[in-house]
Amino acid sequence: MDISEIFKPLLVDQIIFNFINKGIVSEEDVEKNSNYCYLKPMSLRKVTQAFDEYLQKTVMHRQLHRKVSYRHLIRLECYKLVKDLLAEQEYQPFKLWW
Repeated sequence: MDISEIFKPLLVDQIIFNFINKGIVSEEDVEKNSNYCYLKPMSLRKVTQAFDEYLQKTVMHRQLHRKVSYRHLIRLECYKLVKDLLAEQEYQPFKLWW
């Protein structure tokens, strides 16, 4: 299982749409070639910083009854996968509740 697929719509897609809608990253921030397309170093720093800031945002966790950061939410999901691999507890996938 790829843990990134679980959180991609929640985290990555939101950041990308936010950057495009607000004009934070534009076509000039991308280095294009016929075989690849990369963010320029300065733009990559902006995206990385925004992603890190987004991971620090918190949401109320329904089962824990407290706020947790997105970073912690990912960690909790990893723990659930480990417990499943060790046959301690059956894996119940993460579902958005907000």
